[in-house]
Formats: sequence, C-alpha cells, structure tokens
Amino acid sequence: MKRYIFILFTFCFSATSMLAQLDSIQNLDEVVVVDTKLTKYSEGFKVKSISDSLTSRNNTSLTDVLRFNSSIYFKENGYGMVSSPSFRGTNASQTAVIWNGISINSSLNGQTDFNIIVPNAADQITIRSGGGSVQYGSGAIGGSVHLNNTISFRKAQRNELELSYGSYEASKFNFKSITSNKHLYSSVNVNYINSINDYKYINKELKNENGAFQKLNVGYNFGARFSNHILTWNSNYFYGDRDFSSTITAPSNNNYKDVTTRNLLTWTMNSNQFISKVKGAHLFERYRYFPDKDNLQFSEGKTNTYIADYSLDYFASEKLKFNATLNYTFIEGKGSNIGSNQRNTLSAIILMKHKVSSKLSYGVNVRQEFLNEFENPLLVSLDGKYQLQPWYAIKTNASRNYRVPTFNDLYWDAGGNIDLKPETSIQAEIGNVFNFSDWELSLNGFYIDSKDLISWRPNETGLWQPINIAETENYGLEFSSEFSKRINQHALSLLMSYSYTKAINKEKNKQLLYVPFHKATGLLQYQYKNISFNYQLLYNGEVFTTTDNIGIVEDYLVSNLGLEYQLNTNKTPITLGGNINNLFNIYYENVAYRPMPDRNIQIFINFKF
Repeated sequence: MKRYIFILFTFCFSATSMLAQLDSIQNLDEVVVVDTKLTKYSEGFKVKSISDSLTSRNNTSLTDVLRFNSSIYFKENGYGMVSSPSFRGTNASQTAVIWNGISINSSLNGQTDFNIIVPNAADQITIRSGGGSVQYGSGAIGGSVHLNNTISFRKAQRNELELSYGSYEASKFNFKSITSNKHLYSSVNVNYINSINDYKYINKELKNENGAFQKLNVGYNFGARFSNHILTWNSNYFYGDRDFSSTITAPSNNNYKDVTTRNLLTWTMNSNQFISKVKGAHLFERYRYFPDKDNLQFSEGKTNTYIADYSLDYFASEKLKFNATLNYTFIEGKGSNIGSNQRNTLSAIILMKHKVSSKLSYGVNVRQEFLNEFENPLLVSLDGKYQLQPWYAIKTNASRNYRVPTFNDLYWDAGGNIDLKPETSIQAEIGNVFNFSDWELSLNGFYIDSKDLISWRPNETGLWQPINIAETENYGLEFSSEFSKRINQHALSLLMSYSYTKAINKEKNKQLLYVPFHKATGLLQYQYKNISFNYQLLYNGEVFTTTDNIGIVEDYLVSNLGLEYQLNTNKTPITLGGNINNLFNIYYENVAYRPMPDRNIQIFINFKF
C-alpha cells in the first residue's frame, strides 16, 4: 500500500513542479468550484441545480428539498427517520452522493441517509441524472446528487441568521458567515435542528411515538490565492441523535446515534494549458444502535477513509480538453457485526471533451480500477450534445457502471459473503431541451439494464445471505418545465416535473419494491414588492411492498403553502415567513404502516447583516 501511495504522490509533485516552469500563466477564477468534473465533463447529461429559494423552503433535510423539487423518490421510515433514495428505479446504494467531488456514500451499507444531510451546509445542490461511475466511482448508477461549497475571491462580508419554530416543538437555528477578499476566503455555517416529532395519525387514536430527533452540523471552508496557486480546505462535522419511531402495529424504543466528519484539502495550480490539482481527504463515520434506549447495550460500526487524488486538465485547444486522474482510496472498517477489514482501490480515469463546432460537442470517458479484491470491469461513458436550433438541443449519453459490495455484504457476522461480485449495469439516455425567453422544457428517456445485483435471501439452512442473482430492467420518461416572468414589480414562476418509471425484476417480471410508476411535483411562486407567496405540490403513485406486487402503499397528493414578507430596513434586511405543510391534512404513508405528519406549521425570521 505504501508503495502505491509513494508512486502516486511522486507523480503528482513531479507533474506539478514541471507545470510551474511554464511561462504563460492563466488568470485565476474569482469563484472556485472543487468538483470541476460536474461542470466541465457532463455536456450530454441532464444536470439540474436547486436554487437557494427552493432549498430555503424545505431546509430541514435534503430529503425534503429533493422530494418536492426533483423526480427522485424517497423511501422514508417515518418523518425524520432513515431516508433512502430511488433514482430512476434503482436502489439506495446505486445513487451516489458527491461532496465537493468526493463520494460520501457509507462503506458499511453503500448508502447515504438523506435525512442526515443538512442542505444549508452546501452552497450548491445539483442533480446529475444517469450513470456516473466513470467520474465518481462505485454506486453512481441511477444518478448522483452533488453538494458543493464554492470559494469566492471577491471582497465581501456577509452574515445570515435564521430562527424558526413549528409544530411538534420543532426548532431550527442556522447561522452562516462569509469573509473574503481577492486573496483569502473564509466561511463558517452552523445548523441545529430539534423536534419531538410526535404528530398525530389522522383518523386514528394514535400518534408518532419514539420519533424525536436532533442534529447538529458545522461546516468550515477556507481558500487562499497566491500567484498562480489556490489552496482550499473544506470541512464538515455532523452529529445526529434519533429515536426510531414506532409503526401502527409495533411499538419501538430504539435509538440511533451517528457522527460523520469530512475534511478535504485541495491544491490547484493554473497555467496556460494546464490545471493541476492535488487532493487529500479523510472521511469518518460512526454509528451506535441501541435496541432499547433505556439500556446501555448497543451495536456499532465505523469507517475511516483516506483519499489521495491527483488530476491534470490539459487544454489542447479552445475546442479540445482532457482530464487525467489518479485516485488512491484506503478504507478501514470496524464493527460489532463485521469485525475489522480493509480495502485498497487505485483508480485511473481519463476524460475527454471535444467541441466540434458551435453546435456539436461530445465526450469520451474511461475508468479502470486496480488493487481491490474484485474483478474490476473497464468502465466507459460516452455523451454528446447537438444544438439544432437556438431554442432546441438534443443531449445523449451511454455508459457502463458498477457498484462494489459493501462491508456489510461481505463481512456481516453469520451471513456475509466474501465471494460476491460487483453489480454492473448498462444505461443509455436521450434528452430534448427547449429554451425560450421565459420558458425552459426538457424531455428525457432512459434505459438501464443491470445484472449481478446483490440480494439478501435465505440459504438452505434458513440463514439470510447476500448473493449475486437479481437482474433488473429500468426504463422511463422524465419531463420538466420552468417558466418565469417579471413585469414591473410583479414576478411569477412555475416549476413542474413528471416522471414515469418502469423497474422490473427480470426473475419475477414484477415491479421493484417501493418504486412508483408515477411521480409529479409542482411549484407556483408569486412576488409583489416585498411580499412573496409559494404553493408546492407533490404526487407519489402507489408502490408495491411485496415481490408479488400484491401488497401496496396507496398513492397520495400533498401540498404546502408558504408566505414571506421582507421588511424595509437600511442595514439589516429581515424576512418574516411561515409555511403550512400538508395543507389539506391528507393521511398518507410513505412506507407501509408508517403514517406521515398531519397538517403542521412553521414560522421563521431571517436576518442578513
């Protein structure tokens, strides 16, 4: 292992030193985004950014933000509990969450719980649909969600404080401070959320018991610019303490505590034709599960991930550019049920983008991994964009993607299977994008064929064990529309999305569990002078809860209403607002026997100074 790290860093610093000798120096950007693969090498992919205004309306968790503003479906075990995404019908471990260019999916179960991600901790939230294993590694099959922090070398001094309180004794505190000039950047954000979460079940003499949660998130970002170099540091700490709520049929006294830390150091050197980046990162996660919170006994698991990464962008011309990346990742996992295990992975990635003309561009991307104990497939991704008219473009992409087994899959006590193979998939997509002055439309069709999917099943002795058996076929359509218009002091916007997803288990020829055929979202916003109004709508079609497609969770339609007022002050802009969630008090379940909240309110005040 040490030999590979030495080779990697020798190559990094040799290349960087060589670049430093070039005479012609490129002007440095005032705004730095660490995840340049997303911005520069995704031309043929559907990429959607979530605006700050959308984030602020559903800022309790990333689940709330994306549930109402994307086609991703979330399986949530009661409000605030574990939340698992289904992106284009894939499972939770086939959706990658990328933090400043680094995958943060758990090495223990391969997933990210979207209820432990605080959206205000990110400056940009972006959804990239389609396969991304070439750029981002294991798990990016259905798509990826990107959480980026930007570094801006513009003179600024900004502070923001938001306080809110609502039903179920839910309170939130959010503070963010930014200080920057042309050489230095520093930002800190602190988020705290707490709720008893004891909502009543509509039309039932029950309430959500043992559902309290609290979470603390602290983030810090630093940047320094000198000569033709930029040094950045991104850091994030999260602590969560949740009781796992009861169902209609079974009480619960569980508790779950988790801690995650993320640190990323990046050194960027710019020259006339090259951009060189050296990254070092450390990710830590630990959980403790208490079957009975009144008892001190618990099970736990933790991982430490160390990443060394070197990338080189080469601009052969204004129309042709390349990126070559070497990445070494070492993961050490320990737990009550998995023992102590390690994994080493060395990855070589080459990306190419060619702008043939003002109308046509395409990309070719390749990834090969080494060292780990699996037979690693060669991953290839192709994408392109053709601008037929100023108002109409076609995007297309195709890729081979994969997911390696998790530590739980391989080493779980009395059930793990060390003979598992990586899951693989082939996917293709074509998209149509229409852009008019006030209106943007997109229509995408996708197809995903996956094999060797890992499925936990009872063996001949009755012991549950993971095996490579499942094969699935996913296909569907996604439609989205954004309209905005401003006339004098009136501003109106309308956002809509609809997705149809067919996700078939080939063995049974049945729809996969908890994958709705239909999902739709809508948002109407109106602003006049200092007053703004918004109305959100979410429709989730029925989902199946059994493999024979007999058990179902019924479809539901819920809506939220929001109102904001901006006070006219000279020095400190103040915004007062409130939201009514589940406006029409609809009874609905997201997971069987786990009702979601009744009508509830939230009020807030926001200061900017």
